[in-house]
Amino acid sequence: MFKFHISILKLPGSNGWMPLTRINAFLSSVVTEPKSNVVISEDENHIEKITNPKRNNLVSVAFASLRTEQALSAISTPFTDQKIKKSQTVDDLLSISVGSGTSRRHALKVVSVLAEWTTTGKVKLSDFESDKRFLKLCKILSRGNSQLDKPSNSENLSTILSVTADDEAAKMVETITLPQMVKVMSTLSMKRRRPSLLLRALAYNMTSSPQALNIKECSDLLFAMSTLHFIDENLLAKIAGDAVAALQHGILKTSSVVGSMLTSLGHLRYKNIDLLEAITNWVEKNYNVCRPQDIFALVMTMGILKFVPSNSDKLFRIVEPQLTQSEAGKPIVWLEIVWSLVLLNRASSEQIASVLRSDFINSIIEDNSFKISHRLKLLNIDGAARHLQENYSGPQLLPEFNLDDVRIELSKEKSVMVGSVIETLKNLVSDAYLQTRVNTGLGFYIDAVCVLDKKCIPQPVNEPNINPEYSRIAIMVYDYHDMCVGRIEPTGISALAESILKANGYKVLAVPYTEFKPRDKIVYRVQYLEGKLKEIASGSS
Repeated sequence: MFKFHISILKLPGSNGWMPLTRINAFLSSVVTEPKSNVVISEDENHIEKITNPKRNNLVSVAFASLRTEQALSAISTPFTDQKIKKSQTVDDLLSISVGSGTSRRHALKVVSVLAEWTTTGKVKLSDFESDKRFLKLCKILSRGNSQLDKPSNSENLSTILSVTADDEAAKMVETITLPQMVKVMSTLSMKRRRPSLLLRALAYNMTSSPQALNIKECSDLLFAMSTLHFIDENLLAKIAGDAVAALQHGILKTSSVVGSMLTSLGHLRYKNIDLLEAITNWVEKNYNVCRPQDIFALVMTMGILKFVPSNSDKLFRIVEPQLTQSEAGKPIVWLEIVWSLVLLNRASSEQIASVLRSDFINSIIEDNSFKISHRLKLLNIDGAARHLQENYSGPQLLPEFNLDDVRIELSKEKSVMVGSVIETLKNLVSDAYLQTRVNTGLGFYIDAVCVLDKKCIPQPVNEPNINPEYSRIAIMVYDYHDMCVGRIEPTGISALAESILKANGYKVLAVPYTEFKPRDKIVYRVQYLEGKLKEIASGSS
């Protein structure tokens, strides 16, 4: 017989407190009643009726948990607590255990209610003692050694991954180790689940951990964050710091982890100079073990982030021999590589010409993976060939390849910001002197164009030959996705657009989301744009 101290247990959904002496009485009946025995096998859906003295121990140990795990029961789990509170029958209660997401905490609360109902005469033990759902709860509560240890980290990990109430899963994150937190994040990315509360809890606890991530964990986390489109700059900073230390330690001997990290950094637009420098230094020293696809990932990510490492010249002397169309294999991959080199201003005339040839263009258009984004990149490359490449004499895109017939849809956030900038501009420049959403034919739009004299007085915008003392100003609106994460800098494509515009005689006014707030009062927005326009028109910027 189990001996219990007299104590008090608050039951979920009850209005008062239940003395454990009543549970003790219930336990006495559980242990002593010579019932036909039912045990649950390792397959929790298979119940066998056999004569087995261990059955009483399974149930009694489970109910003994009501005494030893009071603190666990007291933790609030709102989603499940509501279901328990609304339960009116044994079937209602036991239905909570259906599926794989039943935690030790939930099992404890359900068994507590069953104990109360049994001791008060609302139900009989025989109503549920052989129910496989009840035995499943008993098994959950009896896991561990005879001292009823707290659930292991592996059990908690499994529970977090399966529990459906995100706020409850988030509260359990602090009970697992750092490597297991990484595993939870990776599993969420594989399942394409994006529970914000759980992700924030993981990010906070991983960032707060004094334990360092190893290089594989850094790679796995970056991949998961990229897949889930989840950006937490504090966690990214920890990953970067730990990855730099690991790369400098010199343990890594293969390039696959580095290639994965580079791809994820590009997708996240995360520009951490220390990490990028560490990666490029590692590639320089370990080029002989680098796979072609990892070199491609390096060039593409450098282009997206407009990152030029301190060892740039030496690095490119090493990697350029591998940047060939034959090594790339697929035409789409070669297009991506050349575009990235254009963003870095390192594309040769021969490389540009190779993707602007009609036979190459036909080959990628016929590819099932050809998208509007690839068409835009061809236009970017053509624009760079026309306006940035010195002495380029190779093929160019035909005018009909332009996007006059295609409207590039803006995201909701970008649309709001562009609309607010244009609305504000109209307080300074009338409609007759303002052009909006101008298609350059070079793979990007100008959000607004105006012409100002030195006194910032608007001039006609459609004149073919404007006074050289006037300023033709291109207003480029940059939302969150047009800027790098980690540094307030435009991405490679934004920087390329500015370079092409300047080569065409425009003065560029970049309006980043970090400075212009659509929700600010109109007077502040007008003051901001007016100050910027005056700087450009007067030539002081």
